[in-house]
Amino acid sequence: MSPAHVFEPTYEAVKRRLMTGAWPAGARIEAARVADELGVSLTPVRDSLFRLDGERMVDFRPGEGFHVHRLTETEFRDLLELHLVLLLAAIATAPNAAAAPVSADQPYPDRIADLFLAIAERTSNGEIVASIAAIGDRLQFSRHFDAAILGDVESEYRRIETAVADAEPQAAVRNLLLGYHERRAHEAARYARMLGAHQGGQA
Repeated sequence: MSPAHVFEPTYEAVKRRLMTGAWPAGARIEAARVADELGVSLTPVRDSLFRLDGERMVDFRPGEGFHVHRLTETEFRDLLELHLVLLLAAIATAPNAAAAPVSADQPYPDRIADLFLAIAERTSNGEIVASIAAIGDRLQFSRHFDAAILGDVESEYRRIETAVADAEPQAAVRNLLLGYHERRAHEAARYARMLGAHQGGQA
């Protein structure tokens, strides 16, 4: 195993590439090339890819190496459903807790991810927080397609952000979260097509 001071930044760099669509779905990841680009040895890159395989962001195939995980329509729906269940559990266990503010100086996919994490962190249940973060990482690249598929997502984001910041009644926040996830589940087939057709590079 690589030393932590080498492994962690390597892991974060590789994961960020996956979350921003640097490689097409299903593409083979050349570990040696990634190591050269990051200026590290092959070992921390391979260690990172094996960890990401365990997190289902990468697929390891014996004899074929590592490939970018291809998110199917069914898997996308399942992830959305679980993400919603966990968020509802978070607001149910801490209905009146204040959420940390989200920095406005970042792209929409990062802002919505941080908003959901802020909702999760209102609870003292570390497993809920960790699970929402992990599912959010797997959904992150799909959020780059939100505006193209759904239209105006900024107003939706602001409604959720305001409801959480103003500590609106739990039912109101619940309905906003339901609406957010239902909109995307309804378009799951389009998300799967666009994710599958992506050719690499920031969307």
